[in-house]
Parts: sequence; C-alpha cells; structure tokens
Amino acid sequence: MYLIDDVTKMTGLTKRALRYYEEIGLILPPQRTKGNARIYSEEEVKELRKVAEAKEVLGFSLQELQQFMSLKRMIEERSEQQGLSAKEITKIENLLENQIKMIEFKVVKMQAFKTELEEMRESAMKIHEKTKTKTKGEMKEWKDSI
Repeated sequence: MYLIDDVTKMTGLTKRALRYYEEIGLILPPQRTKGNARIYSEEEVKELRKVAEAKEVLGFSLQELQQFMSLKRMIEERSEQQGLSAKEITKIENLLENQIKMIEFKVVKMQAFKTELEEMRESAMKIHEKTKTKTKGEMKEWKDSI
C-alpha cells in the first residue's frame, strides 16, 4: 500500500491530478487510513501509470480515458458476474471498435508528424554540411591569400 506522496513519485502525477481523477470517476476512490489519508494498492498504482502514459505519451483526453476506464471496469465486473448479455456484448464490441479506430487515427497522425520531423532533420543536416564545406573553402582562400 502506498500513500499519495509515494504514488506521485511513482507515476509522475500530481496530488491534485490524483484527487481530480478520483473526483471525475476516472479512478475509483482508494482506501483510506484511520487518519483519512488515501492509500493506493499496487494494482491502483499500475492503473494510474497506464492513465499517465495514455495521457502524456499517447495524447488521450480525459474524456477518452474516462470512456476507456469505464469500459474496462464494466468488462471486469461482468466477467465476475458470470457473463454478458448479447446486447452488452454488442455494446462493448462497438465501444472497443471506436477506441481502436481512434488509436489508429492517432497513430497515422503521429507517423505523419514523425515523417515531418525527419524531413526537418535532413534539411538541417544538409544546411550543416553546406556550412562546413563553405567554411573549409573560406579557410583555404584565407590561407592562399597569406
């Protein structure tokens, strides 16, 4: 079990973010000590790391994360309750398909951005090479003039 200070160090999230995520239902409220301090389990810390990664690295919005987390909880709860109805399965499949499409869209956008950055790097390297060549030529001219 970890106190909120430990969790902030482990996840990179602030105390304020953790409290806000709890308030909006992104994460379930953690257990509390007798002194009313939040204490987080190893599983909750893992979940928070995934949330932080999805938000920071993958660029997910809080709304997208809320949809993902509620869907995940629904699947976990239903699997413990001996299955899902056909209607629930269809709903889950549609929600998952939408999230997969959203991720695929983001991957395409990230790949395009990566390609643009690589092109910029190539341009910068060409400029650098021209500068080195020009500088060498100027040095030779200077030496020859002496």
